[in-house]
Amino acid sequence: MNPLASLAPALKDIASVQKTSFATTQAVWRFLNNENISFQQLNQPIQSLAIEQLTQSNHHYALVAHDWSQLQYIKHNNKLNRSKRTHENDKGYELQSSLLIDAETGLPIAPLDQTLCDANQCYSTFKNGDQAKKTHLNALYEQIEHIGSLALDKKLVHIIDREGDSIAHLRLLDQYNHLFLIRGKEGNRVEYKGQELKLREVSDQISAVQSQMIEYKGRREQLYIGETEISIVRDAKPKKKDETGKRITPQKGKPLTARLIVAEVKNEEGKLLSRWSLLSNVPSEISSVELATWYYWRWKIETYFKLLKQAGHDIESWLQTTPQAILRRLLIASMACVLTWRIQQSNDEQNSSVRAFLTRLSGRQQKRGARESAPAILAGLSVLLNTLQLLSEHSVDDLKAIAEIALRYPHRNV
Repeated sequence: MNPLASLAPALKDIASVQKTSFATTQAVWRFLNNENISFQQLNQPIQSLAIEQLTQSNHHYALVAHDWSQLQYIKHNNKLNRSKRTHENDKGYELQSSLLIDAETGLPIAPLDQTLCDANQCYSTFKNGDQAKKTHLNALYEQIEHIGSLALDKKLVHIIDREGDSIAHLRLLDQYNHLFLIRGKEGNRVEYKGQELKLREVSDQISAVQSQMIEYKGRREQLYIGETEISIVRDAKPKKKDETGKRITPQKGKPLTARLIVAEVKNEEGKLLSRWSLLSNVPSEISSVELATWYYWRWKIETYFKLLKQAGHDIESWLQTTPQAILRRLLIASMACVLTWRIQQSNDEQNSSVRAFLTRLSGRQQKRGARESAPAILAGLSVLLNTLQLLSEHSVDDLKAIAEIALRYPHRNV
């Protein structure tokens, strides 16, 4: 039995029947709605831990995975300025996160910067105040610029899914020496051996060789990798509009030379399960195999979103009514995720015992022989902290007496 379905009440005092519970709730409310506490201040400890942790990596590169996640608040009618995307039951806020990943091990380290947007405004950890909403990639470029100013002491490779295949933004990243690894849209056109072809047609011509086994949809499958060089010469098509309200005409730009890495996932029978056509300006000192592995590690950001949602903090059940309060609480939850990853990744004997103990506290089952999962460690931490709170208010004898009463077999006359 696992009674800990989520950590949604994690900010509440476990002794909710105590006289101090209302004061505690009030203090939390004031904190989450205190405009004098900036998002930058709350994010500073996370960035400091990220910088400290990254120094332990032996690789001279580091990865930053960028992605967006919709926070659904369909029935939360008290929440202000919910945005509606495609239909009536698709309401909420949009979170953009940039997760730092160890290029040597693929293990997540910390979210460096985050932005939360409602229907009208965006609130970010790298800018003061609210900002008008921009397109995903325009806003992301500003975030990448800020991450580049941090003292990370590594060459950063920015990893984005297919939405990042915008020639205007790829040229901008390349121009200002930002390294990228993007999953290309196979319908876009590129230049290859003097011909202008769809990316799909070029990928079809690349011979991929067997590389390594990876986990794909819960199964061990074989990864095949090939590489060539292509040039992107197409015009950029900005989504901006001019003063008359008409969309800006396509804009020409310099040809962009990039590495095309074709990564194919196949099963034992050789059936193609998935293919990634990856575009990158990372120097050739990094092999195509390593680049494909780095893109595979991009999925770590999905595990972070999972910790925030159904496997951990249950963010879509939070009752705060403003995006500012949600973001402040999210940054506290992010610190808990960073602590969880540090515990999960430590290999010394003492931390191994801690991982096993926290997993036992969580009540969650783990695969035999597998390392304890982040959701289990996070859940165990919640139980441990609440237990310590109880022990600060009650003696062991008190708890034993309460347990004896609670577990007594009920009599018929009771």
